[in-house]
Amino acid sequence: MVARFMEKVKLLLAVSGQNVALVAGGALVLAWLIGLPRWLGQVCALASIGGYVLAVGAQPSVVRAGVAGALVSLAWLAARPVDRWYFLLLGAFALLAWNPYTLLDPGFQLSFAAVAAIFVLAPRLSRVLEGYPLPKKLAAVLAVSTACGVATAPVLWFQFHAVPLMTVPANALAAPAVPPLLALAFASALSGLLFPPAAAAFAWLNGWCAAYLAGCARAVGGLPGAQVRSGWALAALVAVAAPAAAYAWRRWQSSLPST
Repeated sequence: MVARFMEKVKLLLAVSGQNVALVAGGALVLAWLIGLPRWLGQVCALASIGGYVLAVGAQPSVVRAGVAGALVSLAWLAARPVDRWYFLLLGAFALLAWNPYTLLDPGFQLSFAAVAAIFVLAPRLSRVLEGYPLPKKLAAVLAVSTACGVATAPVLWFQFHAVPLMTVPANALAAPAVPPLLALAFASALSGLLFPPAAAAFAWLNGWCAAYLAGCARAVGGLPGAQVRSGWALAALVAVAAPAAAYAWRRWQSSLPST
């Protein structure tokens, strides 16, 4: 159970557009510090994205994020507008053109369902949370985690016959460790070329971030009722949650100022 829960956390957090953005952003910052022109920095960002995809592995979620990140750099180089839906669909097209059976892969289904939920549901949930005394970053994590959890639940039930109930708290706990985890990994890789003792220090610090993520997965995945595996239990949960969500949505809609 813990291993499967960790895989879901990996799909929604570790292998995401956030990581690709950090990789490309790191390349752009490094190019700026060296004094390279912006266009050459974008070329370096493209190369770093390609290296990241090769290093992590050509999983559907990785390729989707890599295609989107590469297209952003190419759009800047070509002075073209950025359309996130176009990038998402082009990533799906590239995967399916390479192997049409990828459509049946759980990683493909989970990745694209989660990203579509981020585009469609997360902004609406963020507006719902605006009236609550929550930090903006925490509210954003809660909105994205809830949207992804709702969108991926049918896929998880169909593929694994299980639905996690602790997605939101798990992602809220794990989110702060993801950016430093990736940043320290790249710092260790780069410093290893120049000063190996510094690379060892970065790797040691990164180990604590990785241990924290693993601890979150074990702690949350080991809680009683962390997953629903019974069809009757899932039906009962939906029967209770759906009216409550509909009522909360109507209350929120009625609280909006009329135009």
